[in-house]
Amino acid sequence: MTPTEPSGPPPAKTGGLDVDSVRSLLEVSRRINAQADPDAVLGTIVDCLVQVARADRGFLMLRSPEGDLKFAIARDRNGKPLEEKKFKVSQGVVNEVAAHGETRLIDDAASSDAYNARMSIISLSLRTILCVPLKTPQGVIGVIYVDSNAITRRFTAEDVPLIEAFAAQASVTVERVRLQLAEKERDRMRAQLEVASEIQQMFLPGEFPTLPGVQGAVASVPAQHVGGDFYDVIRLPGGRVGVMVGDVSGKGVPGALFGARLMSDVRYQALLHDDVAVTLNTVDRIVAERATRGMFVTFLYAVIDPATGKVVFGNAGHLPPIVRRKDGRLEEWTQPRGVPLGILPEMPYTAGHGELALGDTLVLLSDGLGDAMGESGERFGDERVRSTIAVGPADPAGLVRTLCEATAAFTGNEPQADDQTLLAVARV
Repeated sequence: MTPTEPSGPPPAKTGGLDVDSVRSLLEVSRRINAQADPDAVLGTIVDCLVQVARADRGFLMLRSPEGDLKFAIARDRNGKPLEEKKFKVSQGVVNEVAAHGETRLIDDAASSDAYNARMSIISLSLRTILCVPLKTPQGVIGVIYVDSNAITRRFTAEDVPLIEAFAAQASVTVERVRLQLAEKERDRMRAQLEVASEIQQMFLPGEFPTLPGVQGAVASVPAQHVGGDFYDVIRLPGGRVGVMVGDVSGKGVPGALFGARLMSDVRYQALLHDDVAVTLNTVDRIVAERATRGMFVTFLYAVIDPATGKVVFGNAGHLPPIVRRKDGRLEEWTQPRGVPLGILPEMPYTAGHGELALGDTLVLLSDGLGDAMGESGERFGDERVRSTIAVGPADPAGLVRTLCEATAAFTGNEPQADDQTLLAVARV
């Protein structure tokens, strides 16, 4: 009897895949790349995975920034989402594939070399599992996993090339999605920071107000979009002027919000008590009650009487105020100086006393000026700060401008780690 001749040539092979598999991959690639919504791409990938593998279920896990595998999405063969808590998988298989970057095919009847894995799929009432790593040049970024409990469908070694080819396509797409989502998150954060910066500027005086008997100028350069430094000018009874500079230990948005609220507290307490020491002690208790995660505030508050030149000030762990005398000499009022606000609320603050003659300028600044780093890694330094104040213009606006220009020239394009704030007020 003559053997029956085949009705046509055998399926052609392309890179280990037959023509039908290649067509299937091309169609899958088209569907995935046609998906414009990054959040929907992962669902499309898993739907296509289940379709290509003819599996009962499929899921995708991705590495978190910390390196752990995190559940991303799971679907059944009908495209129905599966909740993570209801979607039990062979975790041992998943972790092994992610760790070694090698495909695992496990069948309940053909896995004598993987006893633990076999027990795992039996306990999950599964017949067969196929788990493939998602690889990029940077390493394994996740895994795709399909399983089946249908007796009529078992994965075999012939399925592996097709699913690995699918995983290669999925890896490129997932990486693209991750980059898109990261860029989207950066844009969102950038927009929020811009809004936060605008809000912070609403709280901080844009310029020193026009007041009888004094002239002043202020400047603040945040290290980030928003800073932890704050400053304010308060009109007090009897023509006196209150000035303050503070530095919240937390930077960015939390520090800015904390500082904005503290400015309001100081203003209220200063007008209520009209006493520098009492104001500092009251605000200290407020900070201690409100601060979280070890947050504290260095703070300098001074009240100037333009009529007499008398100055009363309190210092909570901040840089001492600097006085530039009319003849260019510098003085530092180093005492008293207490601990930052919020650290030891039971420790009382006392007030110090000084005097400004006509033409003298009181300078309050944050440590970001002295700590400004140049491109060589050298600090601008306290000595440069003092010498710039000493030889610069005598008027507050010129003094502030000169010191800001000096630090900017010194730092160049080097990113700074701390905010830079400067307030100068002269008795005229």
